[in-house]
Amino acid sequence: METKLWLGTSKIDITPQHSVPLAGFSLRSEDGGCKGITHPLYARIFYYRHMDGDGRETQALLVSADLIWWGSERVPQLKLQIHEKWGIPEDSILLHGTHTHSGPQTSTQFSDLLGKADLRYIVELEALVLEGIGQAMADREAVHVEFIRGRSDIGINRRKMVDGQCDFKANPDGPHDSEVQLVRYRSLTGETKALLVHFACHPVANMENWVSSEFCGAAMDTIEQTLGGGVVSAYLQGCCGDINPAGADGELILKGNDDEVTRIAKQFAGDVLGAMNGEWERLEGCPLTARIVTLSAPLQNPPSAQELVKRMDEPGVIGEWSRKLLECPPRLQPQRPLDVVTLTLAEGLSVVAMNAEVVVEYGLYIKEAMKEACNGRVLPLGYTNGMIGYIPTAAQIGEGGYEAYWSTHYFLLPAPFSEEIEPMLRQAIREIAECTNA
Repeated sequence: METKLWLGTSKIDITPQHSVPLAGFSLRSEDGGCKGITHPLYARIFYYRHMDGDGRETQALLVSADLIWWGSERVPQLKLQIHEKWGIPEDSILLHGTHTHSGPQTSTQFSDLLGKADLRYIVELEALVLEGIGQAMADREAVHVEFIRGRSDIGINRRKMVDGQCDFKANPDGPHDSEVQLVRYRSLTGETKALLVHFACHPVANMENWVSSEFCGAAMDTIEQTLGGGVVSAYLQGCCGDINPAGADGELILKGNDDEVTRIAKQFAGDVLGAMNGEWERLEGCPLTARIVTLSAPLQNPPSAQELVKRMDEPGVIGEWSRKLLECPPRLQPQRPLDVVTLTLAEGLSVVAMNAEVVVEYGLYIKEAMKEACNGRVLPLGYTNGMIGYIPTAAQIGEGGYEAYWSTHYFLLPAPFSEEIEPMLRQAIREIAECTNA
């Protein structure tokens, strides 16, 4: 018997209705709340329901929101609410952030220099998302699934070794992923209903204190307007931990504004719309199955209480880091839970999502490992179901730099991750690929 896949979508405005501190850049920490809005923030919600030939049903939910991430401390309760209200399995719920650095902070677990969380906004956000899920479920209809690949060159590696030091500079010779992956959902009458757009690049073009969905959100708005018909186009952020957009001069954008956002969004939207003119591959629906592997990601040796006391009066992030670690001893635990969630969306198409800022090397490895299982049709995601910090490679940990060392203070980690994290994560990815093959 033929299987059936239903999809319902909604697009919910989650722009703050009052001034809030923006997340992502420490330079904004003394600039108060946001000054206004250049591009509204949205949550784009995809509700999936599948029925196999024997009448067995499965459900899944994907929320792509114009947020820097979802706070790990609130994700479990929100997923439980969703499950209790609609019966969607918690393992099959993906709360994803596009990682805009021009939206509100959603976690209280990090340095205030990354943006202070506004609890009033977070409560409003969660209520809006719950409302949007109900709208998406009511919108569901039978769909076909199609897949195609494109390319975009807006991203560039941001780690460059200079005189033995890892600098925050454009590195055109460094690893990056220029592949754009598109998943199109069409109604049984042939109209495009929705689009998933997967790419890996930090949304950090705007450093002004204005709310913005950044290049990815602005590009999705353009794509939706171009396609018309109420199409919802959701951006899925890949493993972009060491990838930034390049300026027109090929260098990193260090003091960008909305002009840069608009320029990059126009280029990226053009890349996506151009790719859509190619030959799409039809995929068959299949049960919406999820699998979670939780790794105890090891940290290096944490500092002693005596070492922290000596540094607690230092200015800036080091002093704050020392004080907050002393105030909360559980933060000194020598590992963090890294969740790797695999969700099958169609025959030969999976999402592999992680609750971390994962560097591009792992995204490339996931695609390579899944070639046999699904011909590389896999969407590696960071910024999903929470946030624990950057996951660098072993080589990057040896080199130092922001992702491997300095960022740990902002994420209130007691120490950088150990080099053991790379073989541990690669082994987990290989096991996921083997299970997908089976």
